[in-house]
Amino acid sequence: MRYVIAAILLVGTSSALYGQAMDYLGIRVGNVGMYQGEGKDSLYISLSGSSVTNYTVAETLSVDYDFTYMGYPARGITDSRYLSGDVTDATTFVDTVYEDGSDLHRLMVVGKTNDTTVLKVDVLALQTPFAVGNSWTLGIVGDTLVADVDGDADYTNLDTLVFTVDSVSVLDMGSITVPAGTFDSVYTIYIRLRGSLWSSQVYNAIGDADAAWSESMMRDYYLFWRPGLGYVKDSMYQYAEWSYSFITVKSFAWDYKELVDYTVIGVKEQRQDVFPSSFVMTDGGIFLKRKATVYDIRGSVLFYGDGFVNLKKGVYFVREGDRTYRVIVR
Repeated sequence: MRYVIAAILLVGTSSALYGQAMDYLGIRVGNVGMYQGEGKDSLYISLSGSSVTNYTVAETLSVDYDFTYMGYPARGITDSRYLSGDVTDATTFVDTVYEDGSDLHRLMVVGKTNDTTVLKVDVLALQTPFAVGNSWTLGIVGDTLVADVDGDADYTNLDTLVFTVDSVSVLDMGSITVPAGTFDSVYTIYIRLRGSLWSSQVYNAIGDADAAWSESMMRDYYLFWRPGLGYVKDSMYQYAEWSYSFITVKSFAWDYKELVDYTVIGVKEQRQDVFPSSFVMTDGGIFLKRKATVYDIRGSVLFYGDGFVNLKKGVYFVREGDRTYRVIVR
């Protein structure tokens, strides 16, 4: 049940409009973060035993554009996530964050109501500036959320999720080393979720609607955030349990991701007009937002497609449609 609760993940010009939460957090148009990690799911059913799945994850988050949401300054973030191993999945959706003064809100994905529609709820994701000891709530305790939360794609019997705890705390601040480098002034943010889930997967397995409510459900989520850049690591542990007669169902999930590469648009920088918005230059490569061809200086094709292209320092050419762009990877 990898999707029992959707992960609360955020990424990471300066003006009177966008000058508080998003500027402090590093959520600027043009920023791109690339993450890699791994995870494990385990499902235990008494009398049947356990099943364990392992997977690796690669994720790219790019801050793409400004807009206004309910009168607030907002930004759209494209989240492209790829799982491989025992689990294979490719998911891309546009996330939304908006700022209300020094508060950053996020439309959090809870689950899907059909093959193409996701359910999002408005949460108070982060309060800025960070300070060790600060705490707040997401603001969703008591809400009844109905969607395919457990990830079984049963849209006839949608799940129901109710939170009883949704606390967020800033635990400490220090340095952290990830594949992208060593970063100081990184804050550890702990998101604690507790609640109850009516699972269609459990209902379909045991055939009792009352027993499909979990006796316990929890998620502990740690977010390691560098102001001005975004988050450089996250870690999640999740557990849920159901009981019916002599049958017990237990679901465990764990995963983590670390920043492996990124590009940051400075506060006073703008995109170069000679480059289209369909690709972004980064240290160590090019991030293609849609299909294009990458050539070396000899004219040899190095890559065709979209996503991140890892390249050595040098001069390259990107051809998109009938236009060709000369780029330098530093």
